[in-house]
Amino acid sequence: MKIIITILITCSASTLFGQTFIQNKTNKALTFNELKKQFATYKATNNLSAKKHWKYYKRWEHEMELHTNGKGEPAGFDDYINAATANATSKSKAAIGKTSASAWAPFGPNYLPGNLTGYTENGIGRINCIAFHPTDTNTYFVGVAQGGVWKTTNNGVSWIPLTDNLPITRISDIAINPSNVQEMYISVCDFEYIGFGLHLNGRKRNTHYGLGVYKTINGGTTWAPTGLSYTLTNGDVSLIRKVIINPLNTNELVACGVSGMYKSIDAGATWAKKLDSLFWDLHQLPNNPNTLYAATGWVLNANIGNAGVYKSTDFGTTWTMLTTNMPLTDSIQRVKLAIAPSNSSCIYALCVDAEGGLYGIYKSINAGVSWTFIPPTLNILSAWAGGGAGGQGNYDLGIAVDNTDENKLYVGGTNLWGSLDGGTKFYEIADWQTFNGPTIHGDIHDLQQNPISKNYFTCSDGGVYRTNQLVIDTANLGYWSTQWTKLNDNIQISSFYRLSSSKTTTEQVAAGAQDNQTMYYNAGAWTTIFGGDGMDNCIFPWSTSDFIGSSQYGNFKYTNSNGQFSTNVFSNVNNEQSEWVTPIVADYTTQALYIGHENIVKSTDGGNNWTQLATIFTDTNTGQNTEISALAVANSNSQVVYAARRVRYENNLNGIIFKTTDGGATVTNVTNNLPDTLYYTGIEINETDENTVYASMAGFASNNKVFKTTNGGNSWQNISYNLPNLPVNCIKQIPNTSNLMVATDIGVYILNAGTTTWINTSFGLPNVIVSDIEFNVALNKIYVSTFGRGIWESSLSTITNLQKGKSNIYNYMLYPSVNNGEFALVFANDNNLKTIEVIDVMGRVAHSQKTNDSKLGLKLTLVSGAYYVRVTSNSNVIGVKKIIVN
Repeated sequence: MKIIITILITCSASTLFGQTFIQNKTNKALTFNELKKQFATYKATNNLSAKKHWKYYKRWEHEMELHTNGKGEPAGFDDYINAATANATSKSKAAIGKTSASAWAPFGPNYLPGNLTGYTENGIGRINCIAFHPTDTNTYFVGVAQGGVWKTTNNGVSWIPLTDNLPITRISDIAINPSNVQEMYISVCDFEYIGFGLHLNGRKRNTHYGLGVYKTINGGTTWAPTGLSYTLTNGDVSLIRKVIINPLNTNELVACGVSGMYKSIDAGATWAKKLDSLFWDLHQLPNNPNTLYAATGWVLNANIGNAGVYKSTDFGTTWTMLTTNMPLTDSIQRVKLAIAPSNSSCIYALCVDAEGGLYGIYKSINAGVSWTFIPPTLNILSAWAGGGAGGQGNYDLGIAVDNTDENKLYVGGTNLWGSLDGGTKFYEIADWQTFNGPTIHGDIHDLQQNPISKNYFTCSDGGVYRTNQLVIDTANLGYWSTQWTKLNDNIQISSFYRLSSSKTTTEQVAAGAQDNQTMYYNAGAWTTIFGGDGMDNCIFPWSTSDFIGSSQYGNFKYTNSNGQFSTNVFSNVNNEQSEWVTPIVADYTTQALYIGHENIVKSTDGGNNWTQLATIFTDTNTGQNTEISALAVANSNSQVVYAARRVRYENNLNGIIFKTTDGGATVTNVTNNLPDTLYYTGIEINETDENTVYASMAGFASNNKVFKTTNGGNSWQNISYNLPNLPVNCIKQIPNTSNLMVATDIGVYILNAGTTTWINTSFGLPNVIVSDIEFNVALNKIYVSTFGRGIWESSLSTITNLQKGKSNIYNYMLYPSVNNGEFALVFANDNNLKTIEVIDVMGRVAHSQKTNDSKLGLKLTLVSGAYYVRVTSNSNVIGVKKIIVN
């Protein structure tokens, strides 16, 4: 069923997304295509490298483009969640069997990579929230944007993932029962993108919508939906911001979000709506848990909601709107609250303006009876040192009050700031750049102080950070003195766009990470290089030192010294438009490189010089082109190159696939009978036959996922078969076979040559988007990158051979799966030599040995956390099982 809701926007000269690059002057709901047109105009008339606050919009736009139907309209809500739920259920059932093993183990990044960018603080991935154990300062939990709930019991030294089997793993809040820490509630959604699809026609996207509030009663081993549950078809209504438990009666819960304020008196089984307003924040008095404060908000791009503050003295049964004198609409969007631990009558309400910057702070010193407005002297939500307009306050925002001084206030936006006088004057504490002292990754989503240890924690686009003191250094303005502990070494949560690997026994891997640069693995070490959002990359197959990576819009850089030195690659010889993720490929035979902008460019000297191949137009009547989104060169004939241009619905330009068979002298359109209104994500040319080609596409057009040609594109055959109606993010031919492998939003599928059934081989992978696939035949390895759970690996020997619809996985028994480092393995009378490896959650080998026994007992000294036991048979077939070490 297709649901379209249109709401008029009455602000005639408003800016959307808090920025000037999107405006609404029509009093009509903007469609997705209209948004893309406006951003394209902004991009064409502004130097984006000199602008801030636009990348998080573009990330949203790129993800959404992969989740539309063949008309450019968002679709697939039911298909997505049904497929994700079925996949999660299937994996859970398979995990129950004692002999079930998977093919996958984590590869990395296996620690926070060393920073070689030279100017920006690197991180590991976006974390939205943190929650503390009520009595144990070493135990706390974080909620990851796309990677689930993680737990540490040793103050951040190691982490355990708790929600890998949920249908989706987007987390925005965590609440722990203080009387029974085995009972927790989570908000399953990515609330940070509220408003990016809020009731506007043509702008719904399922990559941030949620499932409501889920609950565990066994510390996270299993989870179940509560009575406050949604489906993705509910859109932004599914977004829950906060959940709070009443410590005086833990059966009482309060939760709030886009659709209102809710209360449960039966531990989440049922909920009653108490208010209809759109809520952005909720807090509880530590010394009087029945007293709650909540903040509503006004979302400009839908013109709904009202800015304000509510108070309840009966744990959410009844509410009173306080007289703050905030303008209800047109000026203030988000309101975020903070209560002074040393004086519960002192309350701060930080307000975000219509452009995402600081509107000001409202402060009450009498428990909300009256409020004083503190106008801003600096825009502390901007990306710079308090200058300029705008910001990302609707996306990233944190606020906390010192535990002993009610006038010492801390605010996190793009950067981190502190005030000594209750919010009148602010000083910078940390910055996204590394030039002026110790710092943290920018874009702060949560800022909290552990009430027991008094340590401060920040959650940002780069991960989680801890300090025992936030230093407001007024004597050294512009220098940051706070000392930080980075807690990102043992939490695998990176969101990768693209992946490449070496083809030799010298193992190298590179992957482009969202907002966390390009991560590069070489000789057992990880580094972060190039800066920006990491995108596509290419490790030269003929070299062990040369490598090209990129950031958004085709900004390529070259290194031949493992990232220590890099130089710009000027491949865009005609200054064409480039896709957000611009493709690059290498010809193994001639050592040529190809990059796709609007047309294909080629380098024969390692990227120093580039020439453009012959031009072909997307629209031959107007001479217009769209950007290339997929690219491939034939292994069997270096004269043959294929490329796919993306669809642009907003410009009435359909996608095309074109090729050259003479090294680029001439180019031919071979789209023919292919669907041309879907986003092309991948092209793969058969290893031995350049006329056999495969194309994959994203979107929710049922049964339009993968197509094949055997005559060089003269005609195409649909081989989508039983693939779920989900985006296919890439397609690869498994080396030395005719089998195909695709990456989808819920995992990986294999099509065995001569068959018509795609086999789901995702068991063992977390339930996250798989974005890319790479092979290293020399090492017998396959790698897949995910969007939220890093890189995973398997052996080609295991994946290549399919038997009875299953991967050729080595099975064995392992018990107990939850242990203290002592467990047993049983190999069903297999007395052949086997390799046993115990791998931690980041892909590091903690233990390795060989055995020819049919039963083996291990007693290992391991730090608490999740581990993967990988057994490799004498025929190089593997089996992986997960254990938890307490």
